[in-house]
Amino acid sequence: MIDLYHAEPVANSVKVLICCFEKGVDFASHYVNLLAFEQHDPAYTAINPDGIVPTLVHDGAVITESSVINEYLDDVFPDPPLKPADPVERARMRIWTKYIDDYFGPHGSRIGWHFLLHPLARKLGEDAMAERIAKIPMADRREKWATIAKQSFTPEQLDESRGYLAEGVRRLEALLRRSEWTAGASYSLSDIATYCVAPALPRLMPERVNAQATPRILEWLAAMNARPAVQKALAMPNKVPETLAAAGL
Repeated sequence: MIDLYHAEPVANSVKVLICCFEKGVDFASHYVNLLAFEQHDPAYTAINPDGIVPTLVHDGAVITESSVINEYLDDVFPDPPLKPADPVERARMRIWTKYIDDYFGPHGSRIGWHFLLHPLARKLGEDAMAERIAKIPMADRREKWATIAKQSFTPEQLDESRGYLAEGVRRLEALLRRSEWTAGASYSLSDIATYCVAPALPRLMPERVNAQATPRILEWLAAMNARPAVQKALAMPNKVPETLAAAGL
């Protein structure tokens, strides 16, 4: 029995949803509305004390962190394999996934928090946000929400994140000019990891991600979007629009 606790099909949640659908794994879906702060409810922190998504529960074992969850799924359900058979390509898969997790993803997230969550936090008001922040288990997340609830990230911080995104775009285009997929000849977990950031790039950075500057990224995105597993993942619940509408945004 697999239970998957996830948010809308973007960021880290979409990584695990795509992997589950690629594997054809049956799972019970538990939607966690991040904008309603359901990830900090006691019922959820009893499962994942860090109060973050996604979380996989398999036969009672709790697995957290999206990249770790996907490797776990590939180990437990080996067909079809999502790790390259070639050791060099497998190493490339892990190196690129780590880059996504450490740099590309977090800096894309910072920009997303600024444009999406800062207006929500201001709309909720100082007292309501203080009450919610007090329930956040992880100190770095409390600090991030406190920043968003006030003046948000500074122009310098946002410029820093745009610089990291630009470097990530440069690296991704170079990878894809070398081979069809991010790790080499075969589709793998690093392609799934990249999808947590890449779909937003043409909108966030149209001057850098376009048919002239990054043709391979756009070709790769088209190939990803055509995959049945990706289409199934994108069709999963997404309550963000109605949550924002309820907040008057």
